[in-house]
Amino acid sequence: MTLVNHQSTGVEELLDVIEEVLIDNINDALAEIYARRELSDIARADRRGLDYVALTYETVPADHFHIGNFPSLVLEEIPPDQYPYIVLTVEDFVPDAEDIRQDHINVYRDALIVHCLAKSNIEEGPEVVFRRAIRMGEAVFMTLGTDPVTSGMLSTFSNPTRGQHSIPWTSNHKGRGENSWYQAVGMSYAIKNYTTMYD
Repeated sequence: MTLVNHQSTGVEELLDVIEEVLIDNINDALAEIYARRELSDIARADRRGLDYVALTYETVPADHFHIGNFPSLVLEEIPPDQYPYIVLTVEDFVPDAEDIRQDHINVYRDALIVHCLAKSNIEEGPEVVFRRAIRMGEAVFMTLGTDPVTSGMLSTFSNPTRGQHSIPWTSNHKGRGENSWYQAVGMSYAIKNYTTMYD
């Protein structure tokens, strides 16, 4: 499926579609990924000579999605109970090499950015927060790749085109409360967007 927008770059339309699909499906995808990884988690603990402790996760509520910016980087840190959260934004949108102008349709390549931010407590440590963040990214990948609407939008490129993660950091809220570990995993997706100047 492609988005065809009239007299528009299609940025907001794209973000609305992605947000809806992720809100509806991200937590089911997380449950599947954690279940899939359980045997590997058990094997890793055994390999390291540690008692196995199941890696848990928190669901991502609908009000933990943010469009356009990171709330923790604007004015002040958001409180720990606002984690985990997901940020959706675009890096750029440019004419696509397929055809800058194809008859009456303009083709743009939108660079969708999805950042997943996770937390763990200090005792769990930085590896746990890394695994939670990377599994959130995997859940996004699974959701976008299996939903009938977004999978069609991603099919013309190898997606994600880029993935990266932040260095984990520790913080408490405004100097109060217990410290926690935080980490972000971000992925870039290339999506073709078709627009027309004609009704």
